Amino acid sequence: MFGRITWPMAAAFFTLTLVPQSPAHAQERDVRNAVESVAGIYSSIYLHEAGHALAAKVFGATDVVIEVPRKGSFMNGGTTAQFPAPLSPAQRQIFAASGLLAANLAGEFVLQQPGLHASPYAQSILGTSVFSNVIHVTQYYTRIRGVKGWAGNDIDQYELAGGNPHAFSAALVAYSLWTLQRMQKRDVPLFFVSLRF
Repeated sequence: MFGRITWPMAAAFFTLTLVPQSPAHAQERDVRNAVESVAGIYSSIYLHEAGHALAAKVFGATDVVIEVPRKGSFMNGGTTAQFPAPLSPAQRQIFAASGLLAANLAGEFVLQQPGLHASPYAQSILGTSVFSNVIHVTQYYTRIRGVKGWAGNDIDQYELAGGNPHAFSAALVAYSLWTLQRMQKRDVPLFFVSLRF
């Protein structure tokens, strides 16, 4: 549906969560927790890019390609697509926001499922969505498009499509703070760190 995925290790990450845990030593559990956490991080990145890909498909795009991680980097991704006609400003705004929306919906799903709260994999999906929100906002306000090769992020693209980047940023920060508060109340750690505030 989304074209070719350029990083086939995603299948291995998803499979790791299906392997039953044996009664292992603490060190083996720590290694497994670390592997699950990395898998959750990359799964969240894929979900973010899948949100962009789904929006592109809805708008009639062909040759949709998800690349995780982007060439020459790690812990990020990108989605490219060929559109049959130029997108309207509203469509471009939806396309720009769709990745963050998809990742936050996945994180919200984890938060709403008490059975997932103890899973390092699920915790990483949730934690990555929160970190991604904060990183996007921070980069928008601290980096300048065109300087040192920076092309911008989803908030920059939202602005270029005519959207209000400050309102979008405020919504991301407010949602992230609300999510952290709910994680603290439900005793869901943020990357193995219990939240106390």
